[in-house]
Amino acid sequence: MDNVSIKENIRKIRQKLRLTQEDMAHRLNISITAYRDLEKGRTSILNSYVGLLADVFETSTEELVLGYRPSQIAGRDIREVQEEYQSKVINLERRIEDLEKVITLLEENIESKKQIISMLQK
Repeated sequence: MDNVSIKENIRKIRQKLRLTQEDMAHRLNISITAYRDLEKGRTSILNSYVGLLADVFETSTEELVLGYRPSQIAGRDIREVQEEYQSKVINLERRIEDLEKVITLLEENIESKKQIISMLQK
């Protein structure tokens, strides 16, 4: 995990929730100094606190680590994006079917041309 982005995310979320560093230290049952070191990325134990921090912030570990909810893309719900792309996939599958039919017709046309050429050569 990238401690630099995590520490920024922790600070932003904490401030958004209007919690002080002291509040967080108390909720995590650690000293204020330990929490400050954790938020500043000065400690290697940050990784072991990610789950607990997410619980305190009532968010997912993904949001804490990434800085956004993976279920949202550009402010849109993932279901909306899935539906949009599913529609595109269906359209592309139809286009592929149409092109496969064209290929079959062209192959048949080539075969008939070969037959004509063969007959003319006799």
